[in-house]
Amino acid sequence: MQGYNVYEYVNISNVINQLHLKKTNQIGYYIYTLCPFCQREKEKNGYLKLNTINNTYICKNCQESGSSIDLYANLKYISKKDAFKMLLKDTPVLDNVPYVFNNPIKDEWYRDLVYRKFLDMQNLNKVHYNKLKNMNFTDEYIRNYQFKSIENNNYKKRKICMELQKQELRLDGIPGFYQDTNFKWNYKSHKGIFIPVILNNKIQGLRILLDNEYRLETENIWFSSNNEYNGTKAYNWPMILTETTRNWLDIYNSKQKEVIIIATEMILAHKLFNNSNMTVIGIPNNIDKDLILNIVKRMNASEVILYLDKYTILHTSNYVFSNVIDVLEKQNIRVDFRVAVSEKNIEMDTIEMEKQRKTA
Repeated sequence: MQGYNVYEYVNISNVINQLHLKKTNQIGYYIYTLCPFCQREKEKNGYLKLNTINNTYICKNCQESGSSIDLYANLKYISKKDAFKMLLKDTPVLDNVPYVFNNPIKDEWYRDLVYRKFLDMQNLNKVHYNKLKNMNFTDEYIRNYQFKSIENNNYKKRKICMELQKQELRLDGIPGFYQDTNFKWNYKSHKGIFIPVILNNKIQGLRILLDNEYRLETENIWFSSNNEYNGTKAYNWPMILTETTRNWLDIYNSKQKEVIIIATEMILAHKLFNNSNMTVIGIPNNIDKDLILNIVKRMNASEVILYLDKYTILHTSNYVFSNVIDVLEKQNIRVDFRVAVSEKNIEMDTIEMEKQRKTA
């Protein structure tokens, strides 16, 4: 195995070559071969569709599917364990097709630098601008927090990546960026708006507010490329929004009791902060409870107002409730629950919460 790693041995591209399957076509990360299971040739691009990123295959005709090791085992009539051992014995025969290799993530300083330059190169279209204005965001807020539409044109995307590289910025280790089948730097894109996730005045990552619901029935996903070649996975970073005049060391070491808001999505956190002068913590709805406790304790909170978006209510409210209640009420921190029903509801609630903060 000298000079190779295990992934190269079990990569589906190697399995195709070891089994001498007849290739008929290649489109992006997909290789097409004549299906060795149903032994029929109905279309010139074949039946078996093989994904070189996920290392999977499927035949739409006979419904055979599985992983690269399944493919080798089924055609050799051996167990998956034996298939794995046999693949490790033979020198890999790989095509010039990228396979998954995920980079270790760059530190927060470097991510902030790249993301700010990157957002400077994106635009905000009229549809998304009007959407943000309907959420009561001011032009100043939109500009300051760099809300931008996501560019979906591949030529423009590659050009943006080239411009970043010309500024001597590395894109490996930055969630969302990856290399395509031509080994050109590109980035994942969806129809939606980039929402910067701020922590300690630095952009940790980018959350995406989608134009349409994702398959998991949510409007919010991470800008991430963990399933792409040379890509990088995004983490479930929290976000802290507070007055820019406040020093972070003072915030974390404050002896003054404070009422703070926790919002279960980043765009909701921005809405609440836009309408109040209160400190707002944004969390993705599967945030680690120890992280919540650490932030709240360091900020010396006397009360937490947990504000839930509709997707959290529909899918993960029990998880969020139990985490927040468990970690906060044990610290004698009162928890008040609110639900985001409408923009008017948010605006009225933030006025009320601001009054509550002043009297706390």
